[in-house]
Amino acid sequence: MLAIRPKDTQLRDTQQTVSLEKDGVEIELHGCAVSRRGVFGYWALVVCTAGLAYVASVWYPGMYARLAMRPTQLAQASYIRVQQGDKQLALERVTASPSDGSFESGFGESKERVECNFTNKTELRAFSFRHHCFVFCPTFNAFFAVSQWKDAAWTRGTATQVSGLSNNVVAQRMRVFGKCNIDIQEKSYLQLLWEEALNPLYVFQVASIAIWCVEEYYYYSAAIFVISLASIGSTLVSTKHTARRVRAMANYVCAVRVLRSNVWSDMESSELVPGDVVDLAEPGLDVVPCDMVLLEGNCIVDESMLTGESVPESKVSVVSGDHVLESIDVAAHTFDPAVSRYIVFAGTRIIRARKARSSYPGFSSNSAQPFRATAMVLRTGFCTTKGTLVRSILFPHATKFRFYRDAMRFVWCLAGIACIGFIVNTINLHRLGVSPGEIAIKALDLITVAVPPALPASMSIGMVFAARRLRKAGIFCISPSRINVASKVAVVVFDKTGTLTEEGMDVLGVQTVSQTLREFDELQTEPWGLENTSTMQYPGEDAKVGGRGLSVDVALATCHSLSIVDGTLVGDPLEIKMVEFSGWSIDERNTTSDPHETPTITACPPQSSHQAIRVIMRCFEFAPELRRSSVVTSDLNGRQLAAYVKGAPEVIRDLCHPESVPKNYDTILNTHTQGGYRVISLAGRMLDIDAAQLLNRKSIECDLVFLGFLVFENRLKPATASVLCELRDAKIRTIMCTGDNPLTAVSVAQECSLIAPGTTVFVSHLKQPALCSSDGNMFVPLTSVEWKESTGQSIELDPVTLIPKSTDPHNACKTELNRPYCLAITGAAFAYLERHAQGTPAWKHMLMRGAVFARMSPEQKAALVDHLQQLGYISGFCGDGANDCAALKTADIGVSLSEAEASVAAPFTSRVSDISCVVQLVREGRCSIATSIACFKYLGIYSIIQFTTCCILYSYDVNLTNGQFLFVDLFAVLPITVCLDRFEPFSRLVPRRPTASLASKRVIASLIGHTVLTAGFQLAVFAMSASQSWYHAPEPATPGDPDSTPEKGDLNTILFVFSAFQYVFMGVVFAIGPPYRQRAIRNYAFVLVTASLLAFELGVLLGPLPGLRSLFGLVKVQVGWRFVVFGMAVANFVMCYFGERVVFPLVAAPAAKMCRLARLVFTGRLSEIARRNSTKGLIDAVDTDTELSGARIKPSLWTYLGHRPGRKEYKILAHMHGLSI
Repeated sequence: MLAIRPKDTQLRDTQQTVSLEKDGVEIELHGCAVSRRGVFGYWALVVCTAGLAYVASVWYPGMYARLAMRPTQLAQASYIRVQQGDKQLALERVTASPSDGSFESGFGESKERVECNFTNKTELRAFSFRHHCFVFCPTFNAFFAVSQWKDAAWTRGTATQVSGLSNNVVAQRMRVFGKCNIDIQEKSYLQLLWEEALNPLYVFQVASIAIWCVEEYYYYSAAIFVISLASIGSTLVSTKHTARRVRAMANYVCAVRVLRSNVWSDMESSELVPGDVVDLAEPGLDVVPCDMVLLEGNCIVDESMLTGESVPESKVSVVSGDHVLESIDVAAHTFDPAVSRYIVFAGTRIIRARKARSSYPGFSSNSAQPFRATAMVLRTGFCTTKGTLVRSILFPHATKFRFYRDAMRFVWCLAGIACIGFIVNTINLHRLGVSPGEIAIKALDLITVAVPPALPASMSIGMVFAARRLRKAGIFCISPSRINVASKVAVVVFDKTGTLTEEGMDVLGVQTVSQTLREFDELQTEPWGLENTSTMQYPGEDAKVGGRGLSVDVALATCHSLSIVDGTLVGDPLEIKMVEFSGWSIDERNTTSDPHETPTITACPPQSSHQAIRVIMRCFEFAPELRRSSVVTSDLNGRQLAAYVKGAPEVIRDLCHPESVPKNYDTILNTHTQGGYRVISLAGRMLDIDAAQLLNRKSIECDLVFLGFLVFENRLKPATASVLCELRDAKIRTIMCTGDNPLTAVSVAQECSLIAPGTTVFVSHLKQPALCSSDGNMFVPLTSVEWKESTGQSIELDPVTLIPKSTDPHNACKTELNRPYCLAITGAAFAYLERHAQGTPAWKHMLMRGAVFARMSPEQKAALVDHLQQLGYISGFCGDGANDCAALKTADIGVSLSEAEASVAAPFTSRVSDISCVVQLVREGRCSIATSIACFKYLGIYSIIQFTTCCILYSYDVNLTNGQFLFVDLFAVLPITVCLDRFEPFSRLVPRRPTASLASKRVIASLIGHTVLTAGFQLAVFAMSASQSWYHAPEPATPGDPDSTPEKGDLNTILFVFSAFQYVFMGVVFAIGPPYRQRAIRNYAFVLVTASLLAFELGVLLGPLPGLRSLFGLVKVQVGWRFVVFGMAVANFVMCYFGERVVFPLVAAPAAKMCRLARLVFTGRLSEIARRNSTKGLIDAVDTDTELSGARIKPSLWTYLGHRPGRKEYKILAHMHGLSI
């Protein structure tokens, strides 16, 4: 729903707030007009700064708008500045087109409809943002999204079925809605090259290359230039390829037959506008080009492209008086299931379209086309459901992941160090008398040393290797940045059917009712004998409407919505299995002599007479909100009418006559569901022939006679149990979210070890909802939900505290009360608590204790994931794509087991049809994040080592030679960095998740420790060397000219050789293997590179190789001192290695706590914290350490100092146990 909220009265004409629910963002629209003075000033600034102002305006888009634009009213704005908070998203041009008054406009839902009047004098002013088109409404002085537009005639329940739209209306709507096509404009290679070249990374590299060229570092400059060109070229090719793939998937144009001005004509689908009437029975129409509502006839469509659902869907036409058109919310991404059955969506494939006699007035008796299959266009282009899917691919939600935020902070920290070095060395060089030009070049060169150009790129190398390994394992990724996010997954939600269990179900048998004992008979695993299970007549009932004449085999053969296409049954796989089990054959035949009449579905029993054939006269398809479906059948003569209903057992029982329900109904049902079987109840009733056609669905599905249970078995996939056990051992919480019966779901969860053995399960039962009390008592709604033990033991949960208690004080079992427990929540209870109790401790406790969520709709699955994210969980969702798209897109990590085109909306798609891909993904994510952090630390320490070396050399106005820089950067650091990224994931998951923050205490402790050690050892080697008698300090070759100081000398040689060893040894230090990566010895490329570099450097240091010394500009150093240098390098390595693995992790936590304690003392909050968390209060709240859902709370201030105050999960747990933090 679009919202308008001006900030204040003065600004209400110049800006507006719009909520885009489909994209989940809220934006601000600001009216702007071009300022000539501002434009002149902007370009003058660009010229004066040699283009730097233009580059800055590309990095900060709001800069141009503030300089070259002036605020103006939305009604006169030539541009719209789109903002989200303080960040400008786009600057869009407003287009104006004439209006002829034929555009009758209304925006919003029926209850909140906004009418906008456009006259002949009104201009249609519009702009587009991220493929959302907005039209200015002069009546309300605001912009409205055209996706909310709805023809006024539709709200009155009428459409353009008879004559179609007029040409004037079509022309006006075409100007507003544009072409009916999802056309994505591809950027040219030149545009992509320009945008990529202005990336801050490449701008910094260009500046670095310019500085190096002035310093005559031509070889390394050329190498970096070639690497940058290769990187840009690879990015351009990849971007262009991805854009073409998405465009090919989105772009679709076909020939259609359209009714306009009472004339049918052929045209391209791109010419369609909302309100057009299209002939769906046209032979060339295979794929639906837009969202349409079915007016006449019926069709069967394949919606797997949008939903991943492989089961074809039957679509029926709108019936006059159903008020479907009024209830359609055109702005919604998905429609209510009660409405979706009338809608054919863009991108779906038409399997069959069948004509029917037109029921609309306006056709004469001799009409040329009394039979039609027509649909009216509702939405076109990006307003369609397919368009929304494509838009989510083009503009994905930004990943809020700490690693990427900290990465930029880390770069800025290095830049700060570089600035300090810049200032210090500028002063020092000036003191030495170096010329200003040389000072500027050397100081700027120092910045390129402190911030290595390869640093940002290293963040993606590990993800590239991880994505390649995932691809080999059959897991495809469209968002590589999500691989790192997978490392922090704390909870994974699984769909059941098709994900944890096999896709299809098999009929185990039918359990019918004894006609004399009112109890269930034995389970029949064969259909033979079911024809004799007619129900008895209950006393006092009319024979016409009683139970006599009903039969279970007829119910199995007719109670379905299957269709026949090319001789094959098409529809719900469960219904196909049910019919196959019955042994009956399904056919289509005309029951009248009119060849145009729609054939009816008939069911023929095996080896039976012609009189036993049953005709399905009416079909009420399965409705999720009703959880049942029904049919009306008759014999061929139409004399014996009966209604058969099937659905959820708890629903069917309430619709049945009480005397027909067996006494052991609940016992048998619990036996089946606790055994992991899916149970469907069958019921029926005889109908009066005269009144049957006048009855509606509600009248038919009442006073039923219970017939029996249809029992399905669904087998677990072979890998399910082992994968769930591995995730549980890794302390990753697993949840089942399904639309199945709660007890069935609990049984499957226990069988596959999703619920640990020995865990008590409490199932929610929603009583008559209680209204909130007038005194505002928030606990009143909680009492409407009962929590009963799943096996019927005499214990339950307190509805407010969710703590186990006994229902029978005399038989209270202390063992049962103290056992670990979890919750199974139904969709009804979830929806009720979400509405009335969200935010309460019980609601949060329910989310953290919930292991099974049953009878959940697709929207509720997505809502569950969202609520878990609000608790602070990094969440994953794994589904087979059937109705899971919303949850897959909501989750931080969505894994689709379906290869349908809808899987492009999920970050990951697996060709492996079981959940083993989740473990593989988490392992690769942990390996990738550990690799990224290791590379960041390595390159950070590399820059510190080289920065220290250069600072020491700059103190004598010398520097490393071109060959030395080339060897270090190109032949040492770069290969080691690439090899560090090639580590493969460890073979198993461990409970501890890796850190994802470069600002974590362990990472900071490691960086500080290694900085001190490496810089300290360099300074020590320098001081020790300077004290030797043979040492000669650098001196100018020409007295009085500091710029003539030669770089070749003892100082340069010693520092270069020593730092060269440091680069290699630090690579070994950061080559940490388990528990997230394989051991370094298994990375053969890394072993080969480091061994070769060490051998080469030892040869340079110790060997009599004058050629190498000449190549690198080295001098001959005393032999004994060479061993001292190597010994110092080894000592540095030993201390860094021991520190990285033992010392730094141990001191990190205490040091962080001491820093936080010092901050509390400095800010004066220590006394407040001590008062609120006194030792006595803590002991009263928690007697001992309390553990819940993996989070441990200890009653001490020291523990409090170790927890981040923003950690939501910890705060929730602490609040539940009475702790105030």
